[in-house]
Amino acid sequence: MHKPSSRLSSNIKRSEQKQLFTFFVQDMLFGLDVGQVLMLDQHIDRIQPLPVEEQGFSGVIKFQGLVVPVLDFAHRLNMQSGLDSKKALIAEFKSQLQWHQQWFDSLAAAIRDKEAFQLDLEAAECASSLWLRHFETRDDTLNELVSALVEPHEQLHNAGVTALRQAQGQDPNHMATLFRQQASQPLQKFKNLIARACEQLQSDMRQVLLFVTEDGVTPRYALLIDEINDVISYDASNFQSSASGALAQFRKIGDVLTGVYTHDSQPDCLYFDLNKLADNAALQTAQA
Repeated sequence: MHKPSSRLSSNIKRSEQKQLFTFFVQDMLFGLDVGQVLMLDQHIDRIQPLPVEEQGFSGVIKFQGLVVPVLDFAHRLNMQSGLDSKKALIAEFKSQLQWHQQWFDSLAAAIRDKEAFQLDLEAAECASSLWLRHFETRDDTLNELVSALVEPHEQLHNAGVTALRQAQGQDPNHMATLFRQQASQPLQKFKNLIARACEQLQSDMRQVLLFVTEDGVTPRYALLIDEINDVISYDASNFQSSASGALAQFRKIGDVLTGVYTHDSQPDCLYFDLNKLADNAALQTAQA
């Protein structure tokens, strides 16, 4: 049998496909060989915490009688998880609401007491305007809710500008009451949209367990992850190893990643293997 020419071998290599099971950590796509995925499980309440000091170690869980270590993937990499990000975003929404309620009350008091208003009056001056206009997430529903906040936010500030302009020479108590009446509707709409945004985030705050394996039967450990994506096929020729080329200049990349799969029509995928993520000694101690 004739051996294929080097050119033919090269063409075969370029046509090889690598199937990756992928998931997101915030906006970063990570993946591992689909053959290393043993099972997905949503019963994170079964994780048993242990008094073990190990970064990203969440405890252990039983899999068909076996005690399996659980690693929070994002925390293992010293990253903020999607769950952490959603909690922080809920806190930010609540802070936005609290600030604008304070703004509303302070402006009414300033009109009533004929005092100078110390906070940002116009919408363009408010830091929230920039935050709202540049907000972006992969959650389309949340994007729509935040986009809808822009209008009542501007209406609220516009009501304040009008009230201060009309208050000159008028009865201050009457003008303060009038401002509250006119600004209450956009403020309430602002509150309702923020409540819906927080509900959307709460409804999406789910984590799953990804049991990974090396032999296709026995679980090596379980990963706690936030957002499953899909199984994606990448051409083997589009793999850039962290052990060579430009990525090799940064040792810490190689400590975590095996490399990166790239494709024009697919998102770039950060590829890791099971050994790089695990500290065998620490996990064996936890398992014991």
